[in-house]
Amino acid sequence: MTAAATAPTVLVVDDSEVACEAVKHTLATVGVTVVALNSPFGFIRATREARPALILLDVGLGTVNGTKLVELGRQHAPPGCPILLYSSRAAAQLQEDARQSGADGFISKSTTGPAFVSAVRQWLNGARVPTR
Repeated sequence: MTAAATAPTVLVVDDSEVACEAVKHTLATVGVTVVALNSPFGFIRATREARPALILLDVGLGTVNGTKLVELGRQHAPPGCPILLYSSRAAAQLQEDARQSGADGFISKSTTGPAFVSAVRQWLNGARVPTR
């Protein structure tokens, strides 16, 4: 079996191309496949096709907010797939957004490099880590 066949997939939905590319680049260095969407359109299809092990959702996506996508993610993602908010909002606000939306937690966009990889790995390994 090849590494690509066993590599976990992370689906990131963020209207910032820069943020999507940063996630792709950072996680590719540790063998994680990233599927990125720059808008919520196509989210259901991408979720069904990619079968992600983790979903990262930007909170402010213009016409559709991350809260609605959490609900759709729950309906279409593989069972047990953690859904996290991914935003530059303050941690206290993100914690409240996650609670209200039903997301499993959040990762702040200020979490970068090895700290970001570590947070993603913890979620991929099934640890329900405290939100960061």
